[in-house]
Amino acid sequence: MTLNFVRIAYAYDRTRYHPPEVSGKIATAIVSPVEESFREPVFLELGVGTGRVGVPIVARGYRFVGVDVSPSMLEVMRHKIAGVGRKVRLIEADARELPFERGSFHAVIGVHLWHLLDDWQRALLEAFRVLAPGGFLFEGWDVAAAENEDWRIQEKWREILGEMGFELKRGRHQRRLAEVRQAMEQLGLEPVEETVAEWIEERTPRQSMEILEERLYSFTWGVPEELFRPSLDALWEWVRDTYPELDQPHPIPWRFVIRRTRLPE
Repeated sequence: MTLNFVRIAYAYDRTRYHPPEVSGKIATAIVSPVEESFREPVFLELGVGTGRVGVPIVARGYRFVGVDVSPSMLEVMRHKIAGVGRKVRLIEADARELPFERGSFHAVIGVHLWHLLDDWQRALLEAFRVLAPGGFLFEGWDVAAAENEDWRIQEKWREILGEMGFELKRGRHQRRLAEVRQAMEQLGLEPVEETVAEWIEERTPRQSMEILEERLYSFTWGVPEELFRPSLDALWEWVRDTYPELDQPHPIPWRFVIRRTRLPE
């Protein structure tokens, strides 16, 4: 399918946010080691999206560059940083072909990025190319608790699609993270992972369904159009039978993980 980022940009920003205190902890975990190593550091975020990770860094006054292939995502972020974005550049560009000189940045950030790229190796090499000696690569991702109602709804959808003859493939993100780690270790680098924030999100069954309908998860993108709507209609019927109160929130425990890798000086 062809992704319509114009349609999903605001929906993504509305549903994939972090609470303010979580955003602050993520920003601190990124900027602190860089600030200790470099004077007046410059940050680059690949696939910056609507700025849920970048905006808190911008708000602290650092020089920041964000790139994304979606002008709609960048436009949402521009609205967010209006008035505080004096040291910010937002550029429509591909992470696999960055328009920057070698060694231009002291930190490169990529959050939920690698699994979106079949040729992720190019983006990884580009990240290393634009990093200064001793610079940091920060990878970040959200991890939900294994058992929650949102997951249960997704699993039911997978079952419905299976009955229609389509296998919904999940887990690509975690598999890709393992591949990237292996690639970095083969280069002699030493990635370090750390959970930097934990929180509880209250999400209703209706919101879980809306997220699927908007195709905000990458695992939804491969579902053919001819199966997408009928399968969701069947899922809606199951959800209404299973959750009489569609707007009753259920807790989802989350944590945010950062993997930090430093280049040799």
